[in-house]
Amino acid sequence: MVEDRVDLVIRVGAVEEPDAIVRRVASTPLVCVGSRQYFEKHGVPTEPAELARHNCLVYGGFEEVANWPFVGPKGHFSVAVRGNLTSNSMETIRAGVLAGVGIGMFTRASLVGELSHPDVVTILDDYVQATRDISFVWPKRRLVPARVKRVTDFLGASLECDF
Repeated sequence: MVEDRVDLVIRVGAVEEPDAIVRRVASTPLVCVGSRQYFEKHGVPTEPAELARHNCLVYGGFEEVANWPFVGPKGHFSVAVRGNLTSNSMETIRAGVLAGVGIGMFTRASLVGELSHPDVVTILDDYVQATRDISFVWPKRRLVPARVKRVTDFLGASLECDF
């Protein structure tokens, strides 16, 4: 971050930055969603294992298979999912879900507007219980710039809640 002259980063998920200050400000649950259009054509999965037969849109690296986390009566487990769209752009995965291409797993915070969209449906709510931290990350320095302090205080006060 110092080399790139970045003052502040907002991260969702685990933060592994040994040369940075990390301030966790909120937590957001994961949600599994699809569009009514997709579910009308392919059916609605009622158990996580059924996702193996669906087109799951994968956010992250470009692995062929992703493991989505769930919780059931026997505890935590994951389901290997795959689909025809993998991207490291959350916007791309979100657009694919809205277009009826497949099912995606997101943090609730990343879908604030879409969850009120009449075509977006959450599924498997009883099985999805994982959360992700929302954190502010800035380089370790002797002196934190006043602009970083003001922004983190303002945003922190606004976000210090669970989504």
